[in-house]
Amino acid sequence: AMIRKTLGFTLIELLVVVTVIGVSLSLAVPSWEQISQKRRLTNATEQVASFLAVAQSAAQKRNQAVSLAFNRTGNQSWCVGAVGGSGGCDCTETDTTSAQFCAVDGAPYVIESSSFQFLNLTEADDTQPGEGDSHITFDPVRGILQPSGDRLQFTFESSGGYYQLRLVVSPTGLLTICNSGDDQLVGGYAQCVS
Repeated sequence: AMIRKTLGFTLIELLVVVTVIGVSLSLAVPSWEQISQKRRLTNATEQVASFLAVAQSAAQKRNQAVSLAFNRTGNQSWCVGAVGGSGGCDCTETDTTSAQFCAVDGAPYVIESSSFQFLNLTEADDTQPGEGDSHITFDPVRGILQPSGDRLQFTFESSGGYYQLRLVVSPTGLLTICNSGDDQLVGGYAQCVS
C-alpha cells in the first residue's frame, strides 16, 4: 500500500490561525481608533491656533486692531471669525455685504466646525474683566489682548471623548495648547496651568 503525503493545513490548524488573527485584530482596532482620535484632535486644535495666530499677526501687519468673535451652539456647532477693527463680527453671518460679516482685507475670515467633523468644542470662554462678550481684540502694536486682562480659552474634545486639548490666548497674546485633563493625555503638550 502506498502512503500518501498531503501538503497543506488541516482544518484545525486553519481554525487556530484564523482565531489568533481575529483576537489580534479585535485588540488592535480600539487602540487604532484612539490613535486616530488623538491625531485628529491635535491637527484640528493646531489649525485653530494657527488661525488665531494669523489674525494676531494681521493686526500687527496692518497696524489696526483685529477682533476675533466666536459662537458656540452645542459641542458640534461652532465658529470663529475675524474682522479688522475692534467691533467684532458675527461668524455665522453669510451675507458678504453685512457689516457683521467676518473679513480681513476684504477676504472672508472664518473657521467653522463643519471643517472638523471629528472635533467637539466643549468650552469657549472669553474671560474679559466684568463679563465675557464672545470676542477678543488683538492690539495692533504688540498683539496683546484688549481690553487689558481679557483672555480666551477653547477646550476641544475628540469625537469619541477620549482626549481633550485646551487652546488659550493669554492677556499678553500668547497662544498655548495644553492638556486640559489629568487622564488620557495627548503627548507633546504640557498639562494646563489653571
